[in-house]
This record gives sequence, C-alpha cells and structure tokens, in this order.
Amino acid sequence: MQFAGVTDIGRARETNEDSYCLEELGSGGAAWLLAVADGLGAYQAGEVASRIAIQTVRDCMERDVLDPEAAAPGGAGWSDRLRRAITAAHGRILGEASGEPGLGGMGTTLTAVVVEGTRLHWGHVGDSRAYVLRAGHLTLLTRDHSVTGRLVADGVLGEEAARQHPHRNLLTQALGMDGPIEVETGVTELQGGDWLILTTDGLTAVVGGEEIVRSARRADMPLALCERLVALANARGGPDNITVIAARA
Repeated sequence: MQFAGVTDIGRARETNEDSYCLEELGSGGAAWLLAVADGLGAYQAGEVASRIAIQTVRDCMERDVLDPEAAAPGGAGWSDRLRRAITAAHGRILGEASGEPGLGGMGTTLTAVVVEGTRLHWGHVGDSRAYVLRAGHLTLLTRDHSVTGRLVADGVLGEEAARQHPHRNLLTQALGMDGPIEVETGVTELQGGDWLILTTDGLTAVVGGEEIVRSARRADMPLALCERLVALANARGGPDNITVIAARA
C-alpha cells in the first residue's frame, strides 16, 4: 500500500491540537499502524492529549509486534491489541490530567488502524472517522461517538443535518473523559484499488461524503488526496484543525 498524511491548523484556530502517525510495525512492511487524534481541552491541553494518545498506542503496538501471535498470518489478536493500547492511552491521559492543573479536563478522539496485507483492523473512540472507498462507494467503518452520531444511527438525522446540528460537537465518548470507555473495534478486507481514509472532524464537519468521493477520483496518489481534502476544508472556512491520512491498496 501507499500511505500519506497531512495535518493543518485550519483558518480559525490558534493552535493545532490534532496528531497523527504512519508507523511501520516491525520490519519489511508487513503491518502498518495509521492513527488520527483530535485533542479536546482549553489552552494547549488538547494538543497534549492527542499527542499522548498517539504516542501510547504507537508504543504499545510496537511492543506487541514482537509477539509471535501478532506477527502470524492473519494478524490474530490485532483488534484486542488495539483495544488494550487505546485503553492504556485513556488511562495515561487521565493520569497526566490529574497530576497537572493546567491539563485538567483534557481529552481526545482516537481512530487507529492496523493494515496487514489485505486485512484492516481498527480501534476507535470519539468522532474522528475511518472510511473505505471502493469503486466509487464510500463506506464509514466507524461510528461517531457523539449526540448527533446516535441520531444518525437511529435514522433521525441525515449526514447534512448532522453537520448543521447545534449539538454536533458533543461527544458521548473520548479518551480522558471520566469513567471507563468502550473501544469500538472491527476487521475488514481490502481489495486492490481501495482507498482507506482516516480523518478528524475538521474535514467531515464541512466536507460531505460525495465530495470525498469526487476528490479521490481526481487524485492519483495518497498525498494528492490528502492535500486536496485539506484545501477543500479550508476553502469552506477551515473552522477546525484538519488531519487526513490516505492509503491506496
């Protein structure tokens, strides 16, 4: 696969509280970790939370790749490992926030995937997103853990109405929130020509699914798609930080 990632401060924010990673697990390109995180919190606390989340998941997954079971064909255990890594990130953020007054209340979304051959494993908390685009059809793999996400899942709201809803930014789950979290996980198979797209809501709040599809049709490489989508979000006012990872099977 080919991979690329771009993050941008947008047009309205003073700092970029998003973080992301594109990390080879082990050697030889057998497995890759891709992740995006959108920090929440006053001042720079969101930036700290998203950075902690990415670093913790990356460290956990790099340790686990040494486990023979994780390295076996088929990637047995990757979903469980993602769940444990994301839970560890949640605990570390809570610990850092309790020990530093300036970081109180910080949190972050996190959407992480492991790509191993044609198999894609994901772990997710919050309202960042993972999509697969296949033959012009865009499939959302993750669910938004938000008030509007529930309304969309229940069929009460459509995509456009959800983007305009006054409570669109109210999350029901995020790393750093008080109490336990429920990490959403899943597995799917990729096919040749598929696009994998991870993004924070700085893109999806202002750019719809059909526009993502049209942008992919005009992009020949992952970096070109990332740059095209970031530019489109900024053309819509860039009201938030924007991070996009794209991969092409």
